Amino acid sequence: MGSIPDALTKTLIGFEEDVRLLFGDHTVSIILYGSAATDEFVSGKSDINILVVLDEDGIENLEPVQKKVMKWLRQGIRPLFLTETYIERSLDSFPIEFLNMQTAYHVVSGKDVLEKLDINRKDLRLECERELKGKLLQLRQEFVMTRGKRSALKALIRESAGAFTAIFRALLFLAGQEIPAAKQEVIRRTCEAYRLDESLFLTLFAVKGGKLNPSRDELERLVASYIRQIAGLSREIDKMEI
Repeated sequence: MGSIPDALTKTLIGFEEDVRLLFGDHTVSIILYGSAATDEFVSGKSDINILVVLDEDGIENLEPVQKKVMKWLRQGIRPLFLTETYIERSLDSFPIEFLNMQTAYHVVSGKDVLEKLDINRKDLRLECERELKGKLLQLRQEFVMTRGKRSALKALIRESAGAFTAIFRALLFLAGQEIPAAKQEVIRRTCEAYRLDESLFLTLFAVKGGKLNPSRDELERLVASYIRQIAGLSREIDKMEI
């Protein structure tokens, strides 16, 4: 589990007070997860993802949240309201999402509902296959729609590359490897485990982060290679036996 960055402490205290005021004893737990629970959190840029677990009565009465949601959004908070039952009965549907929560989180208050989640590898492989094939279809369609324009090619990379970090963590889990906290290390280890082009994916993330500014021709070649890599990876996961 990660620790809470100092910059977040006041924000989280205020959020917890809001939630307790709204739901009282119907609040089971408040859990910070994602980059905000790691050293990669960037104040003012990174989303503050918070899981709020309520009991069954609490989840049926979310109307009061409407009064607070704009305040939270201005602070960068992205709350997710669930129940323990929903989590337990949805592990087969969303194993990637819950695995990623479990990889980096900090319990702000209440019960630790993530610690003992049992991610089924068959369910995880299936969602990885589904996500990769869906992303591949989207990449191909959007590549055509860029019409070779430099700005559109850059936008395609910016808007698509980030989603693969969550999938790559799941792929490392399937490979029986420890999942590192740092995104670059996740990329490196996944590329090594699945024989992907590490340089390509590091370049994609550098473009996404604004650290590289390739020419139109370079971007076009980069995206074409990107699509080929995801196509090959989706075929490999399709054939993977658990």
